[in-house]
Amino acid sequence: MTRRERLVLIASTVGFSMVLLDTTVVNVALGSIARDLHAGPTTLEWVANAYTLVFAGLLLSTGLAADRIGARRVFLAGLATFAGGSVLASAAPTAGALVAAQAVLGVGAALVLPTSLSLLSQVFADPAVRTRAVGVWAAGSAVAFAAGPVVGGLLIEQAGWRAIFVINLPLALVAAGLALSQLPRTAPAKRASGAPGSLGAQAVAVVMLVALTFGLVESGARGWSSPPVVVALVVAAALAVVLGLRERASAHPLVPRELVADRRFTASTAGGALLNFAFYGELFFLSLFLQQERGLDALQTGLAFLPQPLLFMAVSPLAGRIVASRGSRLPLALGSALAAIAAVILLAVDATSPYGVLVAGLALNGVGGGLAIPAVTAGVMGAAPPSLAGIASAALNAGRQVGGVLGVAVLGGLATAGGHADPAGVHQAVMVAGLGLAGASALALALPAARPVAALRPA
Repeated sequence: MTRRERLVLIASTVGFSMVLLDTTVVNVALGSIARDLHAGPTTLEWVANAYTLVFAGLLLSTGLAADRIGARRVFLAGLATFAGGSVLASAAPTAGALVAAQAVLGVGAALVLPTSLSLLSQVFADPAVRTRAVGVWAAGSAVAFAAGPVVGGLLIEQAGWRAIFVINLPLALVAAGLALSQLPRTAPAKRASGAPGSLGAQAVAVVMLVALTFGLVESGARGWSSPPVVVALVVAAALAVVLGLRERASAHPLVPRELVADRRFTASTAGGALLNFAFYGELFFLSLFLQQERGLDALQTGLAFLPQPLLFMAVSPLAGRIVASRGSRLPLALGSALAAIAAVILLAVDATSPYGVLVAGLALNGVGGGLAIPAVTAGVMGAAPPSLAGIASAALNAGRQVGGVLGVAVLGGLATAGGHADPAGVHQAVMVAGLGLAGASALALALPAARPVAALRPA
């Protein structure tokens, strides 16, 4: 790996890690935000979901933009937008203003994430070195995931919840400086179809996702029979039908048909959505449970979660080696199954259960996620030719973020149905999360039995 390749890898990893850091630190800060801004459970779901909702809704558009106008430009625009959103969030005077700032951060994240991965496909020509670079990129996200709860807890305890957004600014500056000096000014790649994706279809997808999320989130406070909830869910269902028919008839669908026809792409993308459904939902409602039911502060909550990301970080390199030598099927199936078993363990967690029960569940979650998530990424990127790297990355991460939005909405709604995260609601949410993880394990069977990516060599 050359010096320039290493610096590009650092820029890409820092950008991706910054995007992921916002998710973890915000969940740890939910208790402080609720007290300071007088936010109830439904509002807190919007604080968490405004980011992932916009993020998911724009990913296909930004993936197409990266393939058309160049990943470097889109990456730099995303870093600038993310920094601006961080300033707005740190100064938000009300919960509504914080939700709006989170939406701006979602725009920045949607610009940064797919380009941070597609840049690696452009810069690393050797498949073996590229596979190792993707492993480092994924491990960097694990470091951010591991550090986020603890760093966020420390910042909240010492300087208040607003400090968790200020920390994004130096990260954005580092990534931008490296990008400006090291990233190539490559010509935009042309899509295989030769024509841009449909802006109308993208708009339909965004409105559908917003309507579905509104219906699921607001059902807890308003009830399933509430007219706004019913209308939102009906609109979401109708738009899903419209989008499906439109994409089927379109000469230039949002996701190229050559990708959709590849089992590695479809099974890995669906598996990633189910993994995020469970992991994002669990992070949301367990954070609230630990603070509301067990009386932990932000730092204690961050430390309580630490076994999960640490084991995720430790296991991810092993997953990369397994993928490189044996393909994605084994680590995705095994990792998802282990996370499903972790959900069974978490069913024993209540207001008085020993901390060791929580540690066992979170630790097994970390091992499962560390095996499964790199396999998902490798499966999708292995199915995509270089000219479609941006849209493939965007489709993968759009699916994952949609899974995360629905996880917070569905599992958060179950866990907080009584107005706060109580043991009965948490147990219902954990059971649904476990079913989703079992589904991800089953989907792994659709992957090729063994399709090595490349042999890994030491850096």
